[in-house]
Amino acid sequence: MMASRSLFLAIALLGLQPHFLTAFSKVVSKKRAENELQREELEALSLKASDGVIHFTPQMFDDYVTGKRRPYALIVFCTASHLLDKQQLNLRGLRKEFGLLATEVKKSGKQGVFFVNLEFKESKAIFHRLGVQSLPWIVHVNPNVPVGADGVIKFKQEDVMRHDDYGHHHWKAEDMAAFLRDKTGINIEKVERPSFMRSGLFPVVFLAAVLALGAIAYNLYYAEFMKNLVLWTLGVLFVYWFSVSGGMHNIIRGVPLYYPDQEGKIKVFLPSNQGQLGLEGFIMGFMYLLFGLSVASLTFAVPKLADPSHRRTASYVCIVFAGLVFKQIVDNYTWKTGYRWRVYF
Repeated sequence: MMASRSLFLAIALLGLQPHFLTAFSKVVSKKRAENELQREELEALSLKASDGVIHFTPQMFDDYVTGKRRPYALIVFCTASHLLDKQQLNLRGLRKEFGLLATEVKKSGKQGVFFVNLEFKESKAIFHRLGVQSLPWIVHVNPNVPVGADGVIKFKQEDVMRHDDYGHHHWKAEDMAAFLRDKTGINIEKVERPSFMRSGLFPVVFLAAVLALGAIAYNLYYAEFMKNLVLWTLGVLFVYWFSVSGGMHNIIRGVPLYYPDQEGKIKVFLPSNQGQLGLEGFIMGFMYLLFGLSVASLTFAVPKLADPSHRRTASYVCIVFAGLVFKQIVDNYTWKTGYRWRVYF
């Protein structure tokens, strides 16, 4: 009796096996078709984007990322629109470098990876799920990483682009390319940056600019106002003032003009001998200029006065004014350095 039942079950299973295999193959084929459709949709979105970076909304994240696995990898760049102007983060520059790398991958024709952009205000919940703790933040979503409909997504430590491994906040496209190579095996040897010098219009524009500058220089050289002694004198004084005030140093080093203290008051003079602020340099340069003009007037202008009494009065005024300016310069030097001047007679 038991043997007949086993035989009956075996025959039944053998009869159902073709139907089971057919149903299973249909499920697998349907899943493959869905994955292929998702890949084609992402490729279309990448081609449509100007730099190959797809802007993901929360709904798109659920559609293309949620699941046990995906037939593609994602490189996700997290940003925040309200922090784009913070120079310390350099999010705007990093997003541009990210787009340059995506463009190179798109031009190379290499498939299997898509570049995605997420914005904080629009996708706060996703930022929390990704574990974003600070910006900038770039993460590699491996095709085999399971992503549920909710909850924190667990990434390997090496799937997050770390500042220690790829420099600090000033990542370049080449640094991101190294991260891409390490995670996906896609190697981008060179990142082409757009340049007007490579444009066909550059020679024409360059020639036109040279001709225009030549015409301007010719007209200026023969212009009447260029022979004005007062204009040249003011130009020389400006160059002297800008030089001694450290103007070029301020531009190169990005020295701030002033800084607010803890109470919000504007400070122009830096109370230390380690450096100076921009306005402080300009003020001290102006004082050097006044002292030099006083001495120059005493040397060259005063002797040309015809009246002896006028010469005497002008001499006293120049000497007193130069002395007061020099004292202010010395006092400021003493205040900043702590050194005391000693006078020996």
